[in-house]
This record gives sequence, structure tokens and C-alpha cells, in this order.
Amino acid sequence: MKTRIKELRLEKKLTQQALAKHLGINQTSLSKIECGSSTPDALLLVDLSRFFHVTTDYILLLSEERLTADHLLENNLHHLKKYQRIITIYQRMNQKQQGDCYNFLCSMLGVNDTSGT
Repeated sequence: MKTRIKELRLEKKLTQQALAKHLGINQTSLSKIECGSSTPDALLLVDLSRFFHVTTDYILLLSEERLTADHLLENNLHHLKKYQRIITIYQRMNQKQQGDCYNFLCSMLGVNDTSGT
């Protein structure tokens, strides 16, 4: 864990003092955490995770995956907006156009479902 926190801090070009101030702890505490002589409590671990936009598992060396829930949510929102645009277009179609669209999509996917007509 000590190397991850230091690595993340250096990626952002922050001093221990600057990061400690942001986290509301003193520089000595952060130094001890980075050296491995102290362990952050759960709240500090969550604060570090949010600040660096990584998972707590990444900080704890339990995962190499850096994605956070915020990043996943952002990605899902992007897809949701695309789906909403597609639904809006589909809703503007008349019933025959909707049926044709549905059948076309099924044929593209090799699905033998004609319930959309």
C-alpha cells in the first residue's frame, strides 16, 4: 500500500504536505503511511480513493484495476444517453417502421424473433 499512495501522489506531482493538507491530516502521518510504518484508517482510505479516482482495492494492492465507481457511472451515463437518443428516434417512427427496424436488428444479430412485428 505504501508504494501505491506514494506512486499516485507523485503522478499528480504533489508534495506530501500538499496531499496531507487536502486530506486534513498532517504531513508526518502521510509520511508514515507512505513508508509503511502506519496504516490509513477506513475513512482516510476512502478519501484517498476519491481523491485519486481509483478503487480502494487498488490502493491496498488487492487489484490492478484503477477504475472507480465514479468512472463506471460516467461510462454508464454515456451509454444511457446513447440509448435515450435511439429510443427517441424509435418512438418517432410509425408502427410499420418500428416493425421493420426491429426485424432488421434481429436479422443483423441472427435472432429469429418476429414478435416485434
